[in-house]
Amino acid sequence: AVGHGGLYHSQSPEAFFSHCPGINIVYPRGPVQAKGLLLAAIRSPDPTLVFEPKVLYRQAVDEVPIGDYELPIGKAEVVREGSDVTLIGWGNQVNRLLKAAELAERDSVSCEVIDLQSIVPWDE
Repeated sequence: AVGHGGLYHSQSPEAFFSHCPGINIVYPRGPVQAKGLLLAAIRSPDPTLVFEPKVLYRQAVDEVPIGDYELPIGKAEVVREGSDVTLIGWGNQVNRLLKAAELAERDSVSCEVIDLQSIVPWDE
């Protein structure tokens, strides 16, 4: 097994579902994005799968804004500006990319970090 969890908890099922036509797939990096993407998925006219990074269940909780808000399906978010390298990920991997960008900064490498948020459709 690799990653967090047991032998049968380390898969990436979003890869399988990304090849099914007509299904949106979103994968939030934290609770703020989870709420916005879930509300967008509920209101979407298209079927939408919302995956949750299991490792976030055991981590500190972010302040989730009160009220109704949606994050657009199919729109990535630049979570860190940079000019030398672009790092792209989704889910909990975005937090790892942010840590990698901090380490790269020590060597004067400026990293842009993009959270896809939506695996299907991709933000072009």
